[in-house]
Amino acid sequence: MTTDEIMKKIREGLTGEYSVDMVYLESQADKYRSAKNAKEIGSAIADLAYEILPDDKREVLNKMMYIDGKRLDVVFAEANKLIQEKKIEESFKLTEALYTKIRMNYRETESEVYLSFRNTLEHQLYLYFYRPSKKLVRPVFDLSQMILLHGYNLLELNRAEEAARVINDAIRYNPMNTDAYFELAECYKSLRDHDQLLSVIKETLEVAVTPVQISRCYCNLGFYCVEVKDYDRAVCFYYESLIYADHPMVPAELHHIHTITQKKIVPPTREEVNEAFEHYGMKCGANEDVVGVITALAKEAIENKDLPAIRFYLHMQYGLTNDPEIKEMLDRYDTLAKERGQA
Repeated sequence: MTTDEIMKKIREGLTGEYSVDMVYLESQADKYRSAKNAKEIGSAIADLAYEILPDDKREVLNKMMYIDGKRLDVVFAEANKLIQEKKIEESFKLTEALYTKIRMNYRETESEVYLSFRNTLEHQLYLYFYRPSKKLVRPVFDLSQMILLHGYNLLELNRAEEAARVINDAIRYNPMNTDAYFELAECYKSLRDHDQLLSVIKETLEVAVTPVQISRCYCNLGFYCVEVKDYDRAVCFYYESLIYADHPMVPAELHHIHTITQKKIVPPTREEVNEAFEHYGMKCGANEDVVGVITALAKEAIENKDLPAIRFYLHMQYGLTNDPEIKEMLDRYDTLAKERGQA
């Protein structure tokens, strides 16, 4: 169905009673969140929700969701477009307005906190790691990514200290947002703050959910080791990163180490890799707690016969464990999805 057809169907479901209709629209937004045209549908539902608001509530919503008559997500899209056009200073003006708006209107209180999780996995990981006592409020917009974009602009403008402070705010709005942790690492690289760099790499590994994320963490560990002149362990981490995902910069980084040390670069032994991790107080591989949460979600999806969720979580689980039994299950459900036309 097209976006227009879906919205026509949604409009037909309105009752005219505000409280009932808002719950209904929220359920429709959740229903179409994974659709191919999810962004268009979400935007159209947001417009419809605004349209049916009583005047007093519209005033409150204007305060929280609009800047100079534009919805926050529209401003965010414009800022992103300007970055693609290499107009960083112009984008900065927009992201600064977004950051100020969010900081003023989405503050944590004694009873509730705004958190912008992008999917159920991030939500469940947060519940597992933080055991929150406050009510979790999910904003309409991805506040974490909006703030992160402002941090990116600050870093591009060579304001790394400010960028680090802003990106830490992005993490507060979504502590599972690995994009923010990686950008924070770039800040500490720029500042040559080795201790903070190592700390944020370890934090990222705690919440990494894909092989690519783990690989990038190990590349950052390699960078850190070069900075502190621990070249042998840098080689270990760079080679280990390639087990999880290809990284085009690794050969160049290894050549750089060879240039510095004048030593032949050879793949490390497993014992050498394990020693490198132990030296920095880490274990190799994905966080076992993350794998445990994903495993539990996969089991729940199987019990509920939710095929898209089953495939999603089994794919995540296999990516982190490389378990052949998981791969066998994943292949079986992939075949089932093809038979049902859901591939």
